Amino acid sequence: YTDEINEIMKSLNPEIIFLSKGLNTDSGNMSTPAHFDGIENFKTDTTDLLYNYIVECRVFKSDYEIDLMQYINDKSNDAHFEVMQKAKPGMVEYQLESLFLHSVYFSGGCRQVSYTSICGCGPNSGVLHYGHAGAPNDRLIGNGDMLLLDMGGEYHCYGSDITCSFPSNGKFTENQRMVFEAVADMQLTVMKRMKPGVEWKDMHELSLKVMCEHLKKAGLLKGSTEDMIKSNVGSI
Repeated sequence: YTDEINEIMKSLNPEIIFLSKGLNTDSGNMSTPAHFDGIENFKTDTTDLLYNYIVECRVFKSDYEIDLMQYINDKSNDAHFEVMQKAKPGMVEYQLESLFLHSVYFSGGCRQVSYTSICGCGPNSGVLHYGHAGAPNDRLIGNGDMLLLDMGGEYHCYGSDITCSFPSNGKFTENQRMVFEAVADMQLTVMKRMKPGVEWKDMHELSLKVMCEHLKKAGLLKGSTEDMIKSNVGSI
């Protein structure tokens, strides 16, 4: 209905239209203010006033919102377990996606999902945002493939985002187990340190330290962990 915005705004006759413009501290980019045909006929505010208010509203959640977020994460978690129990070699990636979509809808009432399901199996697990129309979860799952499933349900516009990895035949190889346990340790270590006032970047660096220690133990890296962090080895 974007072609109707101009007429609707005219009927409302606002003194001023506040547009969201501000700095994204993750990317370092500025958000682009909304635009519609005829907006030049209205008085607008493109300072960071509205942006800052929106950021604050997103940070603080009501008890109802927290309950809703817990609900959708519980239902998505259950759906992941159901997929894990039914996955096996010889299936196709999209069958895992189908199982998840059915579970969150049938058991949780989630008609939508937060994003296109990512079911990267074998080499596809290394493809960022795999599962889109150009790579539609269509690989045959091989015996011993690692399955990387990134899927989350959405309920009343509140979304879940859960990623898990496991071997298709239920048995880790030595190398698969090493990587899996390293990532699990990274996650658990950060979760134990998280609390109000902690900086995101410090938690990110902590996870990299844990990763480097595991890779050193496995013989894949040698040297000082601090030097590895300074050299940004974790980005490789």
